[in-house]
Amino acid sequence: MNNDLTNGHARGFVQRIALVAMVVIGAFLVVLPLATNLPAKSSATGDMMAAFRPSMTSTSLAQSATDQRTMSAMGQQVTTAMLPALAAQLHMTPAQLTAYMAANDPAVANGLAQFGTIMPFFSNLEATMQAQQSNFQQADQIPTGFLAPTTMTWLFIVPGGVLLVFGLFGLVRPRVARRMVAASGAVGVVLVIGLLSVSMFAKATAADQLTGAFAPVFSAQNVQQARTDTNTVAAMATQFAQQAMPSFATALHMTPAQMNELVATRFPAVATGAAQLPQIVQRMEAATSLIEGNVQNYTQSASIPWSPGSMVLMFWFMMVSAVLAIAVAAGALTLTVRRHAIARVGAPRAASGAFRS
Repeated sequence: MNNDLTNGHARGFVQRIALVAMVVIGAFLVVLPLATNLPAKSSATGDMMAAFRPSMTSTSLAQSATDQRTMSAMGQQVTTAMLPALAAQLHMTPAQLTAYMAANDPAVANGLAQFGTIMPFFSNLEATMQAQQSNFQQADQIPTGFLAPTTMTWLFIVPGGVLLVFGLFGLVRPRVARRMVAASGAVGVVLVIGLLSVSMFAKATAADQLTGAFAPVFSAQNVQQARTDTNTVAAMATQFAQQAMPSFATALHMTPAQMNELVATRFPAVATGAAQLPQIVQRMEAATSLIEGNVQNYTQSASIPWSPGSMVLMFWFMMVSAVLAIAVAAGALTLTVRRHAIARVGAPRAASGAFRS
């Protein structure tokens, strides 16, 4: 009888330790997202991903690459062929023509002077988006394609809350302690299977790579540079079409139609760029506004769970917690089963000895 009591006490002690561990793990999973403001940060992530989604399609990225080529070809042909030819036709040196444009078409002169830095800046942005398309598509599936990023909070709180309830209930009601330990282990198993089934580690890795790649894009200096360059190109495009080309036609004693025909014949890259410039400028404006409008969202997203952020770290917080719950439950159940078996084997032997005596 004393042996039974001893084994029963030991089993109860092991189960209580396991249940306390479940309470601790559950409390961690509940407190972590709330303490790190994950609801607000995941909401900002969702807003940013939704805003960038149209721009990260293959069609949109292909259009952006085409715009870069069109603008680069136009700028090169204007500076290396068209302006020297116009200078010769107007009996000016290139320097005199440049001075003339600075006085009469300052937006065009300013845009052409900065073309060598403006186009590489936007080309780098386009290249970054191209290179990160795959990572964006994976990160955009966190936690799954049909669940919004805001559900990340609940992926911590729900299993954490369940572990808390099971652990506390088992401590209050010792008769069901063993079942609560087993149920807590099952929660860990479900969480592990869930994380693996949705490829959460790969998605988290992609999200971290995406965040790192876009850090320069969202820096205060580059955001301001994007706005300045976009305004410069927009002003250049407007003045080039409405003022510079008509004034060149007048100076050459041509009608605007004749001037356009001349440009199309001798400078096709300029003609193509000039025709597409309004639409290109609109897309540049949209891209710049997209970046400006998501600076705060990016900052929030990049600080999950804290700064510097890491979605992989969040994955390991969940995975390690789940594995610990499984290990604690498995250990406790194994120990209590063994003690229970030993008690059952030992009891008949003691009774048999007493009978013989």
